[in-house]
Amino acid sequence: MHLRPATAADFPFLLEMLLEACNWDGTPWYDEAKVRADRRAWHYLDGWPLERDFGVVAEIDGSPAGATWARLLTADEPGYGYVADDVPELTLGVAPGFRRRGVARAVLTEVIAQARVASYGRLSLSVDPDNPARNLYESLGFRKVGVVGTSDTMVLDL
Repeated sequence: MHLRPATAADFPFLLEMLLEACNWDGTPWYDEAKVRADRRAWHYLDGWPLERDFGVVAEIDGSPAGATWARLLTADEPGYGYVADDVPELTLGVAPGFRRRGVARAVLTEVIAQARVASYGRLSLSVDPDNPARNLYESLGFRKVGVVGTSDTMVLDL
């Protein structure tokens, strides 16, 4: 597995990964049109990359396998896992053919390291309570701090 920084050229793949995250249980809740129409969801990619965005793409045998990225959102334009204007919010997705191979842990561990280097104090995310990814987040130290809609907001102190 090769990890590399996410760039502007990765936008189409990040969109695929955002849809994987939104449709985590296999139910096609979101397609591209719906995610673009949902302002809270579209915040995660709109204008990617903005100046303070950062992220990681995992490749296996030259194919993109998964990604996680973080961006700062604001109280007046929050995402689903918004905590504060100075807390980057994560999005993570793994392509179906690459699941259960350590991709999510690898990209998440790397983006946490990037956040520490950038001197952020916390990271946040939103996850459905039934999503198996929640176990990964908890294993890396994320803890539930709130609920938005049907999803939990989790925070990692860095």
